[in-house]
Amino acid sequence: MRARRTGLLGQRPWGRTGSATGDRAAAAAPDGFAARVYAELAEELPEADLGEDLADFLERHEPGSELGADAEADEEFLDTVREAHERIARGY
Repeated sequence: MRARRTGLLGQRPWGRTGSATGDRAAAAAPDGFAARVYAELAEELPEADLGEDLADFLERHEPGSELGADAEADEEFLDTVREAHERIARGY
């Protein structure tokens, strides 16, 4: 009886069933991916203080605010951060 009730509780209205561990894994996957992309970015730009939210960082970043960075280097830096932000938003 318990297995049947558990199965019914996991039933989705569109016909798919879910399990507690499967749902948690699916929910954690985007967070894990975002953490992986963020770690790659931190590895690529170790001296940058990006904060927790890349969108917020991109909004508040002022061109030329990086010490010793010329315009071309600053644009390359911003492109790298934008690319990472877009990867996280896409989920791949």
